[in-house]
Amino acid sequence: MAHSETFERFLAGVRAPVSFERDVLDQLPGLGALHLLEGEERIEAEDILIAMLTRNDGRVAAALADVGCVRAIPALVEATTESASPYMRVHAARALLKLGNESGRAALVHMLRTHEGDGTDRGSAARLLARFPDPDKELLLAAASTDPDEQVRSAAAGAVLAVYGLDGEDVMWGDVLLGIQGRLLSSLTTVRAEAAAELRAVLARWEAGETADELGLAWRASERNKPLRRFTESLDSGRANFPVEAVMELTGRERIVVENLVLLRLHEDRRAVRAAGSLRVRRAVEPLRELLDSATGHARAEIESVLETLTR
Repeated sequence: MAHSETFERFLAGVRAPVSFERDVLDQLPGLGALHLLEGEERIEAEDILIAMLTRNDGRVAAALADVGCVRAIPALVEATTESASPYMRVHAARALLKLGNESGRAALVHMLRTHEGDGTDRGSAARLLARFPDPDKELLLAAASTDPDEQVRSAAAGAVLAVYGLDGEDVMWGDVLLGIQGRLLSSLTTVRAEAAAELRAVLARWEAGETADELGLAWRASERNKPLRRFTESLDSGRANFPVEAVMELTGRERIVVENLVLLRLHEDRRAVRAAGSLRVRRAVEPLRELLDSATGHARAEIESVLETLTR
């Protein structure tokens, strides 16, 4: 039968080659026309999209959810199985959730447990899982500290905070949670383990009824603290050493900020190793021992010297 001009616009959009323009990458061309279709043409258009779910194009799943096509649910569920790519599983699970169906949860859990897919896929899985009713908090906490990809650890940490209602800007940008999230990006398992333990402690106290103020989550070091600002600004400089003399006398929260910055950089910056020794950062002992497993030559000798200083 002859189709309307609106249907032809829809068809031209879904058949168009993929463009790398932002709007086209985010949604299928012709989606606006799909919203205008009615009756048999609407059913035919939806059937075309359902058949396209096997093409590994997440925009198709999103389009079906956008128009509320519940007839697509069985095909979307199939797109969350291991026969589909991890990328497509996440998009299908998101579409299902938008349609009020939680069948995609298992696919997200499986990806995070098995580390299947790349960091972008698993990071998206973590963020999406946090939007489900009663998400697996333990799994997200584990992903935040143990996933091999720092992109996933970052996404999972953000997901955990969202699940617990600690994702407001006032606490997310406080030095307590920033320090925890930063250390969760370290390649050193000992640094991440300490950060994960701190996060669990914060969450336990939050669930027990303590407020963000009582937990100090909104606290931020003052920009007027010149020694701390000088130290922070030196981190990305070309200086041979961090200006540890400037922060030697810091105590309390400011001292913790300095130590966290040192720990975060131990795996990639030998200046941090030397700073750990000069500042007597005893929290660095186990991370430095972990570094010894792969250190050689002068770097190894330097780590051993700092360890001797910290453990004598």
